[in-house]
Amino acid sequence: MLPVGRHEAGQVTRGREFGSTPMTRHPIPSGRFIRGRGPTLPRLLIPAVFFFGGFSPLIAAGHNAGLDCFICHSAFKIAGTVFKDAAGRDAQAGAPVVLIASDGSRTLLGTDPEGNIASAIVPDGRYVIRVSNVTSRTWHVLPGQGSCNTCHIVGGNGSAGRAKTLPDYHTQIPPDNDCRNCHHFPASQSFGQLRTPGVLSAAAVDPPIPGSRVDILGRVFDFDPSQYTIKTTRPDVFAPGYFSMFDVILAVAKKNGIRMSTRFDLSCMTYFIRTIDGLGGDYWYHFSYDTGTGNSTEITYRRANRWDEALWRPGVWIKVVEGENLSEIKAEYREEIARERTQGHVIPNVQISINPSNYKGNPPGSNRITVSRQFANVKVIPHDTRGLGAASPYPKPFRPGVVTSLDVLLSLQDQGALDLVTGAFYTYFGRNYINSYYVVAMGFPGMGTAHSSGRQGFIYVTENGTPNKLPNNADGKLHITSDINVIHAPDFSTWRWAELGNPYYESREPTVQALSDESIREDFEAIDRGFNLHTPIIRTGDTRLFPQGLGLVSPLTPLSIDISFNIFEPGRVRLDVQDAAGRTVASLFSGDVKNIGIRKLRWKPDRLSGRPYTLVLTNGRNTQVRSIDLAPGPRSR
Repeated sequence: MLPVGRHEAGQVTRGREFGSTPMTRHPIPSGRFIRGRGPTLPRLLIPAVFFFGGFSPLIAAGHNAGLDCFICHSAFKIAGTVFKDAAGRDAQAGAPVVLIASDGSRTLLGTDPEGNIASAIVPDGRYVIRVSNVTSRTWHVLPGQGSCNTCHIVGGNGSAGRAKTLPDYHTQIPPDNDCRNCHHFPASQSFGQLRTPGVLSAAAVDPPIPGSRVDILGRVFDFDPSQYTIKTTRPDVFAPGYFSMFDVILAVAKKNGIRMSTRFDLSCMTYFIRTIDGLGGDYWYHFSYDTGTGNSTEITYRRANRWDEALWRPGVWIKVVEGENLSEIKAEYREEIARERTQGHVIPNVQISINPSNYKGNPPGSNRITVSRQFANVKVIPHDTRGLGAASPYPKPFRPGVVTSLDVLLSLQDQGALDLVTGAFYTYFGRNYINSYYVVAMGFPGMGTAHSSGRQGFIYVTENGTPNKLPNNADGKLHITSDINVIHAPDFSTWRWAELGNPYYESREPTVQALSDESIREDFEAIDRGFNLHTPIIRTGDTRLFPQGLGLVSPLTPLSIDISFNIFEPGRVRLDVQDAAGRTVASLFSGDVKNIGIRKLRWKPDRLSGRPYTLVLTNGRNTQVRSIDLAPGPRSR
């Protein structure tokens, strides 16, 4: 995954000076990557919901629903009304309300028969609040922001300066509600610009959790964890309730009558499948965390990481294959484990290469620095950012002591090679379900800080072999976030800068939101091509947009077509329009592109009619095409 700074992240920072927070000794995953002395188990607070000292145990029937409770009840820490729907007419009795603090502790509330909640004994602090089936994505400071009904009103509390709402797939912003953690530069987004969407509604829901699937040698099964009781084969890695992709393969096979025999290879520290339905073979796996939300290409990628240490999470597709180079994988594993047993979690080669292009002069405050560092025999220790017992509101899938790729950077900071490591927790990225941290900033002593922004940021590979030749010819785009990529003592870890377009959020593609999200996924897949031609948009006389790539058509004669393409490598490019016979009928762009990023143009096909036509973008080495349909009048799909 590309850890570029997106608008859907909760800030996490670790360091002597992480953002504006001095170093403490416990991880606060919604705000800081900070090593703790030991596990701190979340406390569970269950306050008396309807009883407060000196107050009646139950709010009177019909008692001022929707009004500011704090006017009369100054001792309340939180109070408000939950309605059945956005109309705000009927209150919802019995709606569960949960307050989740940044350390993971939870306070349980619930509405009374008149739909009201109130408590005078909730601890002061910052909370995200879950009402029925939806969780807030901003943090509420109690008691200062505890009067729910003052902001959550019918239609929202918008004003001239407070007119924005978060997109559906925007995740929680940092506990300080500072949007600059992700909208890094020029930092034109702020919490103060947000309005509430409306009343607290029991009908509101979070975005759907994507489905998972398992393909065993061509037999495909949907996987719903609620239909299984899975006990992990690697309790040394996973915390109770969590399991690996290998565990899912075994469970699905057993349920569907597929016989598998396995063995654990101590010299490789992983399981292998010996036989499937009595037939031996070199069985291995492919996977994609994103396939459940739209990226089906990744399931074809060859892999070299251990399947019994790869965390299962919603949306992942897993494919069991046969005939890949297991002998090469095993040889690398044995070398790695031998190193771990003699030296510990040591990585012979760690390289960080940050080389952003010159974008608008890289103005002060953009944190676009160029730096390259190489380290030999780096000793990596666990920091338990996602370990059981971490003070965090986010899932903790691992046993304490498990080492991940994120620990590479944190260990370099321990050793003084870095003075800042900042992460952001993403629930979604480009509409893909992520639920993990991305590294968004690194600080280099004497050099300054590099910070991701917009479509530019850090990517990494931690593996055996070399960066140019992984075991099993595995794809270098692992797409496992560094905080859940379990490692032992691999050969190398490389971190580098990637540019997928404009580094500033404030320059958006000329597309509808769905196409913008799709182009993010496509851009990442197209890095090796050197460019990506986005889906063209037909602009018609009624000003509506018709994205051809989504299967929609224009009922009117097109007046113009919005075209955008993303350049990842400087050089000469050419964009033409060709007819069905392959003849060039229009040349839209031809020239040298010195600065990478998104280029936009609007084409008016005044002298063309009929269909189909093709947009052709080439850099001389690679070519990409997009179809366009210029036929006038109503058309069927």
